[in-house]
Amino acid sequence: MNEEVLTGGAINAVTRQGDVVFRTSGPWAPAVHAVLDHLKRRGFPYSPTALGVDEGGREMISYLPGESMMRPWKPIMFTDDALVQAASVLREFHAATRDLIMPPETEWRSGRAAKIVDQVIRHGDLGPWNTLWQGDRLTGLIDWDFAEPGLPLTDLAQMALYFVPLRGEIHWMEAGFERRPDFRHRLNVLCERYRSYSAEEVAQEIVHLQQTSIDEIADRAAQGLYPWTMFRDKGEIERTRGEVNWLKSMFSAQFLA
Repeated sequence: MNEEVLTGGAINAVTRQGDVVFRTSGPWAPAVHAVLDHLKRRGFPYSPTALGVDEGGREMISYLPGESMMRPWKPIMFTDDALVQAASVLREFHAATRDLIMPPETEWRSGRAAKIVDQVIRHGDLGPWNTLWQGDRLTGLIDWDFAEPGLPLTDLAQMALYFVPLRGEIHWMEAGFERRPDFRHRLNVLCERYRSYSAEEVAQEIVHLQQTSIDEIADRAAQGLYPWTMFRDKGEIERTRGEVNWLKSMFSAQFLA
């Protein structure tokens, strides 16, 4: 049976054969698969099942049905309901990983790290493109390569960055909004459903997350590491700086009012 090339991903080569998805991988795969195994045991229904590694070193995971939310977005994404669903799934995911223990030598894509008290496992790439939808229902989270231990606030901030979205004027236009969204309202919807953090805390964490991303791209690209070399060459550092400046201007005008 031939493998079907799955489109949409910008980092990995992804193919499908029947109910199995094959992805280019690396030394972080055992940690990611341990997370997926744990989620399966906890009954979390939104993640794929880890199926091991093939003879070519590619990771194998179960195929999840649904449509990835690429831009321009489907109509559901402009509603409060989509934000409520996303925050609910995120909260359930974090709750399922609080008791997961990972040793200090665990190799993640970002490097070696243990999971300490107060941390959860972060998905690490929480854009709409990594969510699957069947009609108006969010049914899956995909692309777990950047999973790592971290604070729940950081994951929620990343979700707000991409789902509200809080990235500058061009991004809400490209998403397909008919008019400039009410950023404060959409952020509040996420925060109220997740329930642990205020809009101000999330907005401040977005700035920290973006500034950390800038430093990480610069440092890892200087070491010649992929995909950070690709991010640098595509102008992600300059773009992210622009997003941070836009968000900081929004603080005084809206978020901290």
